[in-house]
Amino acid sequence: MTVVLDDEVLVLLAEGPSSAYDLWHRHTAIFGASRRVDLSRIMISVGRLERARLLRVEAPTTLRHGSGNRLSCWLTAEGRRRQADWLCAVGPDTAVDDLYIRGMLAVDAANPATFDTFLANSLAATRLRISRLAATVDADPAQRARLAFDQEVARALALWLNQLPEHRRPAA
Repeated sequence: MTVVLDDEVLVLLAEGPSSAYDLWHRHTAIFGASRRVDLSRIMISVGRLERARLLRVEAPTTLRHGSGNRLSCWLTAEGRRRQADWLCAVGPDTAVDDLYIRGMLAVDAANPATFDTFLANSLAATRLRISRLAATVDADPAQRARLAFDQEVARALALWLNQLPEHRRPAA
Protein backbone atom coordinates (compact mmCIF):
# COMPACT_ATOMS: atom_id res chain seq x y z
CA MET A 1 0.00 0.00 0.00
CA THR A 2 1.39 3.37 -0.94
CA VAL A 3 0.89 6.62 0.83
CA VAL A 4 -1.50 8.99 -0.92
CA LEU A 5 -1.58 12.70 -0.15
CA ASP A 6 -5.34 12.47 0.50
CA ASP A 7 -4.70 10.14 3.42
CA GLU A 8 -2.01 12.44 4.79
CA VAL A 9 -4.42 15.39 4.62
CA LEU A 10 -7.05 13.40 6.54
CA VAL A 11 -4.55 12.69 9.31
CA LEU A 12 -3.46 16.33 9.45
CA LEU A 13 -7.11 17.31 9.99
CA ALA A 14 -7.44 15.03 13.03
CA GLU A 15 -6.81 17.83 15.52
CA GLY A 16 -9.47 20.09 14.09
CA PRO A 17 -10.33 22.43 11.25
CA SER A 18 -7.59 23.89 9.09
CA SER A 19 -7.23 25.74 5.84
CA ALA A 20 -5.38 24.21 2.89
CA TYR A 21 -2.56 26.66 3.60
CA ASP A 22 -2.36 25.51 7.23
CA LEU A 23 -2.36 21.85 6.11
CA TRP A 24 0.47 22.58 3.67
CA HIS A 25 2.41 24.40 6.38
CA ARG A 26 2.00 21.49 8.86
CA HIS A 27 2.98 18.96 6.20
CA THR A 28 6.12 20.98 5.49
CA ALA A 29 6.89 21.26 9.21
CA ILE A 30 6.59 17.48 9.69
CA PHE A 31 8.47 16.30 6.61
CA GLY A 32 10.65 19.23 5.57
CA ALA A 33 12.26 18.96 2.17
CA SER A 34 12.14 15.15 2.16
CA ARG A 35 8.47 15.05 1.08
CA ARG A 36 7.79 18.57 -0.12
CA VAL A 37 4.39 19.10 -1.76
CA ASP A 38 3.01 22.16 -3.49
CA LEU A 39 0.14 24.07 -1.95
CA SER A 40 -1.82 23.45 -5.17
CA ARG A 41 -1.59 19.67 -4.59
CA ILE A 42 -2.99 20.14 -1.08
CA MET A 43 -5.84 22.22 -2.50
CA ILE A 44 -6.59 19.56 -5.14
CA SER A 45 -6.57 16.89 -2.43
CA VAL A 46 -8.99 18.94 -0.29
CA GLY A 47 -11.36 19.23 -3.26
CA ARG A 48 -11.20 15.50 -3.95
CA LEU A 49 -11.82 14.66 -0.28
CA GLU A 50 -14.76 17.08 -0.14
CA ARG A 51 -16.33 15.45 -3.23
CA ALA A 52 -15.87 12.05 -1.53
CA ARG A 53 -17.62 13.49 1.57
CA LEU A 54 -14.62 12.74 3.79
CA LEU A 55 -14.31 16.37 4.77
CA ARG A 56 -16.42 19.46 4.47
CA VAL A 57 -15.29 22.91 3.52
CA GLU A 58 -16.94 25.91 5.09
CA ALA A 59 -17.28 29.45 3.82
CA PRO A 60 -14.17 31.63 3.96
CA THR A 61 -13.35 33.22 7.28
CA THR A 62 -10.53 35.50 8.24
CA LEU A 63 -8.24 33.41 10.43
CA ARG A 64 -5.63 36.08 11.14
CA HIS A 65 -5.35 39.76 10.37
CA GLY A 66 -3.78 40.09 6.94
CA SER A 67 -4.14 36.41 6.08
CA GLY A 68 -7.00 36.89 3.65
CA ASN A 69 -10.01 34.67 3.52
CA ARG A 70 -9.36 30.95 3.80
CA LEU A 71 -11.72 28.02 3.59
CA SER A 72 -11.85 25.89 6.74
CA CYS A 73 -11.77 22.12 6.26
CA TRP A 74 -13.36 19.73 8.77
CA LEU A 75 -13.32 15.94 8.89
CA THR A 76 -16.67 14.24 8.54
CA ALA A 77 -17.43 11.12 10.57
CA GLU A 78 -16.60 9.01 7.50
CA GLY A 79 -13.37 10.96 7.02
CA ARG A 80 -12.39 10.34 10.63
CA ARG A 81 -13.03 6.60 10.18
CA ARG A 82 -10.99 6.46 6.98
CA GLN A 83 -8.19 8.45 8.60
CA ALA A 84 -7.89 6.01 11.52
CA ASP A 85 -8.31 2.95 9.29
CA TRP A 86 -5.59 4.10 6.88
CA LEU A 87 -3.16 5.08 9.61
CA CYS A 88 -3.52 1.70 11.34
CA ALA A 89 -3.62 -0.51 8.21
CA VAL A 90 -0.04 -1.74 8.29
CA GLY A 91 1.34 -5.20 7.70
CA PRO A 92 4.69 -6.94 7.26
CA ASP A 93 4.71 -5.99 3.57
CA THR A 94 4.07 -2.28 4.17
CA ALA A 95 7.05 -0.41 2.75
CA VAL A 96 9.47 1.06 5.28
CA ASP A 97 9.02 4.58 3.90
CA ASP A 98 5.22 4.19 4.20
CA LEU A 99 5.65 3.23 7.87
CA TYR A 100 7.91 6.25 8.36
CA ILE A 101 5.29 8.60 6.87
CA ARG A 102 2.47 7.09 8.93
CA GLY A 103 4.62 7.18 12.05
CA MET A 104 5.51 10.84 11.59
CA LEU A 105 1.86 11.71 11.03
CA ALA A 106 0.75 9.58 14.00
CA VAL A 107 3.23 11.30 16.31
CA ASP A 108 2.02 14.72 15.26
CA ALA A 109 -1.70 14.35 14.64
CA ALA A 110 -3.28 11.06 15.72
CA ASN A 111 -5.52 10.89 18.75
CA PRO A 112 -4.18 8.67 21.57
CA ALA A 113 -6.28 5.60 20.69
CA THR A 114 -5.37 5.75 17.00
CA PHE A 115 -1.70 6.30 17.85
CA ASP A 116 -1.69 3.28 20.18
CA THR A 117 -3.35 1.10 17.53
CA PHE A 118 -0.94 2.32 14.84
CA LEU A 119 2.02 1.57 17.10
CA ALA A 120 0.80 -1.90 18.11
CA ASN A 121 0.03 -2.85 14.50
CA SER A 122 3.33 -1.47 13.24
CA LEU A 123 5.39 -3.27 15.89
CA ALA A 124 3.57 -6.55 15.23
CA ALA A 125 4.11 -6.16 11.47
CA THR A 126 7.79 -5.33 11.98
CA ARG A 127 8.32 -8.34 14.27
CA LEU A 128 6.73 -10.54 11.61
CA ARG A 129 8.94 -8.96 8.95
CA ILE A 130 12.04 -9.66 11.07
CA SER A 131 11.02 -13.29 11.64
CA ARG A 132 10.35 -13.80 7.91
CA LEU A 133 13.73 -12.34 7.04
CA ALA A 134 15.46 -14.56 9.62
CA ALA A 135 13.87 -17.64 8.06
CA THR A 136 15.05 -16.74 4.56
CA VAL A 137 17.96 -18.80 3.27
CA ASP A 138 19.70 -17.83 0.04
CA ALA A 139 23.01 -19.09 -1.30
CA ASP A 140 23.63 -16.25 -3.74
CA PRO A 141 26.04 -13.63 -2.26
CA ALA A 142 24.05 -10.66 -3.60
CA GLN A 143 20.83 -12.07 -2.14
CA ARG A 144 22.55 -12.63 1.22
CA ALA A 145 23.82 -9.04 1.18
CA ARG A 146 20.31 -7.72 0.37
CA LEU A 147 18.85 -9.91 3.11
CA ALA A 148 21.39 -8.60 5.64
CA PHE A 149 20.50 -5.03 4.66
CA ASP A 150 16.76 -5.71 4.94
CA GLN A 151 17.28 -7.28 8.39
CA GLU A 152 19.18 -4.21 9.64
CA VAL A 153 16.51 -1.88 8.27
CA ALA A 154 13.76 -3.91 9.97
CA ARG A 155 15.65 -3.86 13.30
CA ALA A 156 16.18 -0.10 13.00
CA LEU A 157 12.49 0.34 12.20
CA ALA A 158 11.52 -1.63 15.32
CA LEU A 159 13.83 0.53 17.45
CA TRP A 160 12.38 3.73 15.95
CA LEU A 161 8.79 2.55 16.47
CA ASN A 162 9.53 1.76 20.13
CA GLN A 163 10.83 5.31 20.58
CA LEU A 164 7.84 7.05 18.95
CA PRO A 165 5.81 7.46 22.16
CA GLU A 166 8.62 9.63 23.58
CA HIS A 167 8.05 12.11 20.75
CA ARG A 168 4.31 12.60 21.27
CA ARG A 169 3.05 15.86 22.71
CA PRO A 170 2.00 15.54 26.34
CA ALA A 171 -1.73 15.01 26.80
CA ALA A 172 -3.60 18.20 27.66
